[in-house]
Amino acid sequence: MPSEERRKFPRLTLAMEDGYFGSFKLPDQQDLIAPILNLSAGGLNMAVSKEAEAKISEGDALMLKSLAGGTQLAFLSDIEAEIRWIREQNGQVYVGCNFNSLPEDVFQQLSRFVASERMARGQYD
Repeated sequence: MPSEERRKFPRLTLAMEDGYFGSFKLPDQQDLIAPILNLSAGGLNMAVSKEAEAKISEGDALMLKSLAGGTQLAFLSDIEAEIRWIREQNGQVYVGCNFNSLPEDVFQQLSRFVASERMARGQYD
């Protein structure tokens, strides 16, 4: 029996090869650049190095300074993201973040972007 989708927002699945990268400010004010593996109006999932993992913890607030990729995502800047979980799998470290208090216009733009990209990539519900 298929598992039920528990996510509140549709999620765009990305591969590292897609070239979407987030630029973050860590709690200690250091910079982190990380590939984005999925994105929704509710948050994102990224891959980080073991070195970066040592600098973050669940519950930390990161600042998403910008997100670069194949499309114009300039509207996603200075967004607070809370680390909800950190998992290690197959030698890679994955971090899941929720966006906190997205302005309504940014929420709407991101929702439209995710819907459009999901459709273009054949990622139907």
